[in-house]
Amino acid sequence: MADFDPNKEPSAWGSWEDAEALRRWSFARRTPEQRLAWLVSALQLAYQSGAIKPRRPDASDSAAD
Repeated sequence: MADFDPNKEPSAWGSWEDAEALRRWSFARRTPEQRLAWLVSALQLAYQSGAIKPRRPDASDSAAD
């Protein structure tokens, strides 16, 4: 994988390596709060679209208590 300068935006098109460098550059520029906000919004979209279902405890788990 080609090295990249995190202070210089990599090429936005080309090979798979160009795309990977752009992804890594973009990720490095985000704060932890921005990364968490992205994850929360992605999960909300997945739940709303039905792509994933909320986890529900099994009835057998609560009977053991």
